[in-house]
Amino acid sequence: MFTDKGDIAVTDRDGYFTLAIDPAKDRQLTIVADRYATRVVAIGPTDDDLHVELVPVAGAEIIEVHDKKPEETKPLSYQLTADEIRTIPGAGNDILRAAQILPGVARIPFSFGGIVLRGTSPRDTSIYLDGIEVPIAFHFGGVTSFYPGGMLADLQLTAGGFDASYGRTEGGIVTLTTREPRTDRWRLGGSIGLLDSSIQAEGPLRSGGIIIGLRRSYFDVVVDPFVAADVPLPSYWDFQIKTSFGNPRVDGRISPMIFGSIDRVASNSIGITSSFVRAAAPYLRVWGPLSLRVVPWIGANTLTFSDTTADETFSRPQFPGGVRAELIRDYSWGHVRGGVEASGGYLSRTAVNTGGNGPGGSIDGTSTLSWIDIAMWAETRIQLDGDRFAIKPGLRIENYGLTRETAVDPRLNIHQKLDEHFTFRQAIGRYHQPPTPADVDPIDGNPSLQSSFVDQASLGVDADYRDLFASVTGFYDQGWNMGVEIPRGMPTDPPTPQPQLGGLGPTFQLLLEKQLGFPVLRQNLGRSRSYGLEVLVKRSTPRLFWMLSYTLSKSERTEDPRQRTGWRPFELDQLHNLNLAASTMLENWRIGARVQLVSGNPYSPSDIHGTQIPWGGTLPTFFSIDLRADRRWHRCWGDINFYIDIQNATNYTNIEGRAPTDRGVGDADIKGLPIIPFVGVEFLPLK
Repeated sequence: MFTDKGDIAVTDRDGYFTLAIDPAKDRQLTIVADRYATRVVAIGPTDDDLHVELVPVAGAEIIEVHDKKPEETKPLSYQLTADEIRTIPGAGNDILRAAQILPGVARIPFSFGGIVLRGTSPRDTSIYLDGIEVPIAFHFGGVTSFYPGGMLADLQLTAGGFDASYGRTEGGIVTLTTREPRTDRWRLGGSIGLLDSSIQAEGPLRSGGIIIGLRRSYFDVVVDPFVAADVPLPSYWDFQIKTSFGNPRVDGRISPMIFGSIDRVASNSIGITSSFVRAAAPYLRVWGPLSLRVVPWIGANTLTFSDTTADETFSRPQFPGGVRAELIRDYSWGHVRGGVEASGGYLSRTAVNTGGNGPGGSIDGTSTLSWIDIAMWAETRIQLDGDRFAIKPGLRIENYGLTRETAVDPRLNIHQKLDEHFTFRQAIGRYHQPPTPADVDPIDGNPSLQSSFVDQASLGVDADYRDLFASVTGFYDQGWNMGVEIPRGMPTDPPTPQPQLGGLGPTFQLLLEKQLGFPVLRQNLGRSRSYGLEVLVKRSTPRLFWMLSYTLSKSERTEDPRQRTGWRPFELDQLHNLNLAASTMLENWRIGARVQLVSGNPYSPSDIHGTQIPWGGTLPTFFSIDLRADRRWHRCWGDINFYIDIQNATNYTNIEGRAPTDRGVGDADIKGLPIIPFVGVEFLPLK
């Protein structure tokens, strides 16, 4: 409750409150409660005791569900809610960093951002926000992802075996779902941290609602006085606007939205800027058992480089767009589902300004690319014996505009419910992925490059006992026609595997080769294979959360089977990956810890003569303990949450790579990150 003057009071659990008023100034009392209509009450000169009743808002009643949601017949999708993310130490409240604790997800050196699933490359994993593919999921350095967790409903990670509704990806998918704006009243929230700050606002807008977010980092501003002027420093912005209007069961719901991200690494003379923006208008219409979902979207990706000293610049923007439509009809025996998807884009010319130190003037590339990919897919789910057994065959057919080829991907998902707690799951299918536009560039790429594909199979069982969930999943993936980098000028020569020393060198290329769009000369010569076991045990209650995640995995590559050099480890091959996280409430504090133990990445050590032995060694095991503490204060308008998230709390020295010594004999260790504290305050409005 609050008065005209701004005084505020909060009721006790029985609804009583006391508020001092000034009869000369206070004329009315405003009462706000979640799921009830806001009421304004006039205050009279003799009103010492008021009795006020609130009216529930239509459509905001609490519905209690005493059963599980219907089974979807699909491989296990690991899920994290917004509340669970706040209980995972080391995640820094970021939803995509929290996903790195899940089974099947590899650890990136130096805690860089990126999602690597079951030994595939980061370019083989697609991330979708409300059905819109996102080109760059993390800001530079991987400190945080492009979308604030407070504006998301949940995250689902499917490491492999996903159904026919998604394509153009031969690894796995991560789907992010934004939450609906609240429409009863306006709310304001945000956060203040050591690295960045954010602000969010949401409330009613005409017949619907709107939610707005803005975040800006200031690491560059804080550090700038303490480093030399020629030291590049990172910074980033991101913004989000989502609206929602209409009822899906009456006239449909449309949710126009726009979001974007800007990253910059710059010194006093050199700057690199990477950015993207997406605008979309998802639409949902429901007619009883029939549902239609349409997602049209457009966007722009830009990468620019500038050197003021040499007066040089580089840029090559890309303008993608598409539409995705899905129709599903539910029946008593299952469902029939199908859809179409069209996506494409335009890759503009490379623009280079060489300034006064080069040949002079501008050098514009002569090649541009435009393409349209068309996909159609269909599936049916047939359930038997009261949904104890179900089979879901699907088929996806795609035509790739860049390579002018047609891909046919059959897929099959089966589940059997052994009893009310245990479910047995099987998935098998083929997954095609076209090359990036830059890789088929007629000047710097290979216009003859074709798509690659992976055959995936998985077998798993999961158990669900109220607040306890456990699963075990085995998988095997076999990849064909992989695009392998070859030397320029010798397109017919087989490639030679390049040894590496671990660290960020090869990893950085893997992370950015798709997002930044640098052209690479490749041929479809490579093959891949990965296999392993994933284990997850999780218990989540309001007071206690703990989770054990373990992955046993082997991932290998061969650049060209014709060379008979055999298989070599994938750059991010990690045999063992163990995460154990827990947190609990202690009076007003929530205290948590996370232990991470991961096998070291493969590398090429040097012998006593200084000669590298390709892929002959493995870096030491990675070990880290992360700690987190939260303290929350309740206020009438919401909560204030203070948190301390300490990564590598023991300051343990991990080895992330090795480099040749100055003497040319042996290797020198490249140390990982030291202890890193994240401290911040969140302002969380009432739900």
